[in-house]
Amino acid sequence: MVLRLDVKEESPKKALENPGGNEYMRGLGGADAGLPFFAFLNAAGKKIADSKALPGGQNIGDPASPEELRAFEQLLRRAAPRMAAEDIATVIAHFRKAAPPQQQ
Repeated sequence: MVLRLDVKEESPKKALENPGGNEYMRGLGGADAGLPFFAFLNAAGKKIADSKALPGGQNIGDPASPEELRAFEQLLRRAAPRMAAEDIATVIAHFRKAAPPQQQ
């Protein structure tokens, strides 16, 4: 299941935020991560991993550079060990295709 929270909106879009979303993101360790921030949870809601997977604990955000794509692929393998290799490749291909030309 994928859950998307709208957080850190500026005026006049502040009303679009999910109530409690900023606090929930902070509880997952993403307060200083920037956006997008990904957190992978188990069935009990416990965090398995998050997108602060670059050197120094930096957030991957929308993976675009080769380094970010490699880190996100490793993150998927760690957070979803039963995810099929083909499905991981599909996710990575999506991000690669969406990356700005200078990042590819």
